[in-house]
Amino acid sequence: MNGVFSAFTGVLDSLLPAASPLLLASLGALVSEHAGVLAVFMDGAINFGGFVCIAVTGATGSPLAGVAAAIALTVLLLFAVSRFTERTGANPFLTALSVNLLSSGATSLSSSALFGTRGTVALADFSGLDLRLWYFPASLAAAAAVSFFLQRTLAGISLRAAGSAPEALAARGGDPGKYRTLSWCIAAFFAACAGSMLTLDLGAWVPNVSAGRGWTALAAVYLGYKNPWLCAAAVLAFAGAEYATNILQGLGRMPATIILGLPYALALVVFALVPQRKQ
Repeated sequence: MNGVFSAFTGVLDSLLPAASPLLLASLGALVSEHAGVLAVFMDGAINFGGFVCIAVTGATGSPLAGVAAAIALTVLLLFAVSRFTERTGANPFLTALSVNLLSSGATSLSSSALFGTRGTVALADFSGLDLRLWYFPASLAAAAAVSFFLQRTLAGISLRAAGSAPEALAARGGDPGKYRTLSWCIAAFFAACAGSMLTLDLGAWVPNVSAGRGWTALAAVYLGYKNPWLCAAAVLAFAGAEYATNILQGLGRMPATIILGLPYALALVVFALVPQRKQ
């Protein structure tokens, strides 16, 4: 019995911290979705924030400075892209996708210029932050904050109206564009936190460190019916699938291509089996 309990707690110790970056990304995508903007920029924003975090941490020796810089620059980037979108009437889907392309090019060129490589950049004498036990509680606290913001605050209710009834919001004197921009900035904040969590946990920058979490976050938003707590449940399902792939890779009894595709197959299965909630 003790062995089973130890194995279960061991799984949780590995699963919950690994789920935390995805949960943060899902919360950012959720806020953006409520404002009527599909957050297809999340993957690029996570990578951008992770690179800035490692670059500044390496330069200053302070992870706190790295996280602060990642948040500031990622929010600034998404704010600029959002304002450009609103002012020019550009297609928000295309401008959001451009963030992914910009992030890929900017991180690659900056890595080459600063570190002389476009590959992995490891911090010297850095063993990571011993905060893994706090990752998931902090992510759940963030989910509670997002839920309270969207349901109980005037700004959150107005942000939701910007997505569901922009004409009504404008008639009451609100600016839907302002709240859409706010949603991009909130999504950028969570993306930067997720990217920082991934890179500081590794003690290194790895190209495409997001590993598709930005896209998986979008799936979690819809599987969770745009509810923060249901999104957390969906994230745990995806994290469990990822954990299972790591176990299967260790066993070496299945082709690697099949194993790596299991989390995405799970997403398709759940999309097919979970009925859409009726309005």
